[in-house]
Amino acid sequence: MQVNIANQQRILTLDRRRLRRTVQHVLRTVLTTGETTRARVSLALVDDECIRQLQERFLHTAQVTDVLSFDLRDSVAAQADGSLDCEVVVNAQQASRQAARRGGDAQAELHLYVVHGLLHQLGYDDREPSRARRMHAEEDRILEALGFGPVFGPPGKEG
Repeated sequence: MQVNIANQQRILTLDRRRLRRTVQHVLRTVLTTGETTRARVSLALVDDECIRQLQERFLHTAQVTDVLSFDLRDSVAAQADGSLDCEVVVNAQQASRQAARRGGDAQAELHLYVVHGLLHQLGYDDREPSRARRMHAEEDRILEALGFGPVFGPPGKEG
């Protein structure tokens, strides 16, 4: 398992060790043992402007969002073998803003975004209400195990 972290923001102080542990915990929780060893995750922490530019370049909408994730595997065969190679881009400025709005902890919000992006790469989807409930329950379960407690909360009752 390989985890690379790039900090391209100045909004939040980062604890790289804790971020690495979050990524490793998600992978160990969701993937099987053999798949975990073939996982490579690049984690980038950015600000509003950077994520807006990425959103425009790759999704053709110039919006600020909380997290983007990209599958970096270059072939169908690589996707079929169970390995993971992805980049998760997390908006630290959004995490700080949302935590302040809800009276929460910006670090917990940041880790929520990391977990959310990874779960998308591991097959979770939140486009339909039933799938969103399942994904958010998994996020809360993971965040509780990591000592943050539930960050997202039930749909419609964030906080």
